[in-house]
Amino acid sequence: MTTVNRLEKPTIQAFSDRLHGAVLQPGNEGYDEARTVWNAMIDKEPAVIAQCTGAADVIAAVNLA
Repeated sequence: MTTVNRLEKPTIQAFSDRLHGAVLQPGNEGYDEARTVWNAMIDKEPAVIAQCTGAADVIAAVNLA
């Protein structure tokens, strides 16, 4: 059983505006591919996936988490 974490739209938009990389959400193209990990027994559905392009993106993603 999987659960989807929810974030408010303004929070996601502010995060997306700060990030240089892509911010993927359920339903976006590439979301399912990005959330796939090598262990097929793990099937998580995060509220957002941050495709960081540098240290500033990583810091912003950690702060959001």
